[in-house]
This record gives sequence, structure tokens and C-alpha cells, in this order.
Amino acid sequence: MRLSPILRLLAAGMVVVGGVIHYDLWSGGYRGIPSIGPLFIVNVVASAVIAAALALTGRGPVLLAGLLLSVGSLAALLASRTVGLLGFVEGWTDASLEVVAAEIGAVVALTSCMVARAREHAGPRPHPAHV
Repeated sequence: MRLSPILRLLAAGMVVVGGVIHYDLWSGGYRGIPSIGPLFIVNVVASAVIAAALALTGRGPVLLAGLLLSVGSLAALLASRTVGLLGFVEGWTDASLEVVAAEIGAVVALTSCMVARAREHAGPRPHPAHV
């Protein structure tokens, strides 16, 4: 069983959604926040590069990079809503809830891709009736 291109494209799409939301927030005013503004642009660029790579290949390092980006984005968002991140603290907004949904969607899709890839590399399993 090969890694489903549909699953891979879903994961790429979720990564793109997270990047687009970060771009909207950056252009809407976050660009002026020291340290945070530049990190939003890093997220946008990383999202675009990883999504393009996901669309082209389902290789393990690309899947891992996407997973790390999404988990890192979630962790940074949660920190900025609770204990603060680089001196920045903000309350929950519609955009923050949207990005949480996008990042969780990306984590689920990327993890599913990784599981499918691991099964693919493990080879066929014998049917229980034949053991």
C-alpha cells in the first residue's frame, strides 16, 4: 500500500492554512511586534516550503518537518496565550482558534501519513488465519 496522495495533499493543505493565517495576522499588525513579527514570517515561509515538498513527496524528513512546524506553532500559540512568549501575551481570538484547528488538522494528517509510511515500509503482514 502506497502513501495516499490524497492524504499527503490534505496534510499539505492544512500546513498552508496555518501559514495563511499567520500571514494574515502578520499583515494585520503582528509585523510590528518585536521578535514575534519576524517569527510569523518565518512560519509563513516554512509553511509554504513544507507544503510544496509535501505535495511533491511523502518522504519521512518532509513529514517530520511538517509535524515539527505544526507542533511548534501550537506550542508557541499556547505559550503566548498562557505564560507569554518573548514578552508577548494575548488573549484568545477567532484567528487563534482558527490556527489551533488548522495546526491540529495538520498534526493529525501528518501523523496519519507517517503511520501509513511506516506500515508501507514494514511490508505485508501475514493474515491471522495463515499464522
